[in-house]
Amino acid sequence: MQRSEKKTILTIRELPKRAKELLESIAGGKYQIQSLGRIEEAQYSSVGILLLDTALPDDRNILSEEYLRKFSSLKLIQSTRAGVDVLDFEKIPANVIICGNVGAYGDQIAEHVIGMILYFARNLGNSYTKLKQGIWEIPSNSLYLKGKDLLVLGTGGIGDSVARLAKCFGMKTLGTNTSGRPVPGFDQVFNTDKIDEALGIPEIIVIALPLTVKTFHLINREKLQKMKKDAILVNVARGYVIDEEALFRHLRENPEFRCALDVWWWYPKPGEKFTQKFPFFDLPNFLGTPHDSGIVPETEEIALVSAIENIGRFVRNEPLKGEMDRAEYVGLRALISEERKMS
Repeated sequence: MQRSEKKTILTIRELPKRAKELLESIAGGKYQIQSLGRIEEAQYSSVGILLLDTALPDDRNILSEEYLRKFSSLKLIQSTRAGVDVLDFEKIPANVIICGNVGAYGDQIAEHVIGMILYFARNLGNSYTKLKQGIWEIPSNSLYLKGKDLLVLGTGGIGDSVARLAKCFGMKTLGTNTSGRPVPGFDQVFNTDKIDEALGIPEIIVIALPLTVKTFHLINREKLQKMKKDAILVNVARGYVIDEEALFRHLRENPEFRCALDVWWWYPKPGEKFTQKFPFFDLPNFLGTPHDSGIVPETEEIALVSAIENIGRFVRNEPLKGEMDRAEYVGLRALISEERKMS
């Protein structure tokens, strides 16, 4: 069989028909599309672009040293997920660009965030529990969102979507990013160097940052103490952005402080029971969901289209969305490994 001179876009699994047609259209005849189950060994050296789901171990296995040696022409790794913190950046060749799927999950996650905020702001959990017990009690500390301050740590795709929904409630939106430059949809943006100043202002704080060596345990005991005693904290980023023990102790010692998590430090393997190091679910000022904030029936198609469109930018030599600075990830796996050893 004669080998094609074209470069290859390799997908880890078969794409739905519409997604494959879109990818073929975007490739513009410059690339052939192959799935891992169909590609021949002789074609590995032609793989220029890799489309994978970084949340799945089987997909990440394709980035083993064995495969990376075979992908001698690889130039782009495009994830269908927003986060790429699970990748071993130290093994991936320096000339390979790595892109997360920035913005693909923003609107879905933002709706979940607002639901979590309302759960605490309007005392939905406590009111339901008491009413179920036959106790008719009108809460006196419900939070009227209009006019209140909401701070989003991270003004990227998720942060942007959260800010837009918060505006619908008449809230003032604050944000943090590495530059401190103004961002549409935010009334005020702080440089991350001024995060201590920002944390003391809002009634509600939402974490929407990528997990990097810089954001690992960004929210520690000192940062929590700078927040208002009755603040609402929502984390839809990564568990390790928060110091787990510091958060548990803060919640226990400050019953008016409330926290909602959709991301965790420990994830169960298939068939395992979900557990955490500290008994968060014993606390009345805590809410947790199983990392499903971005999952709705439309998500797979939205994510695939977004990732494929970014591949199109690469093919056309246009600026990419979600290109990761590998310097922010080198050493991250060691930090997480050390944390787990201590537990």
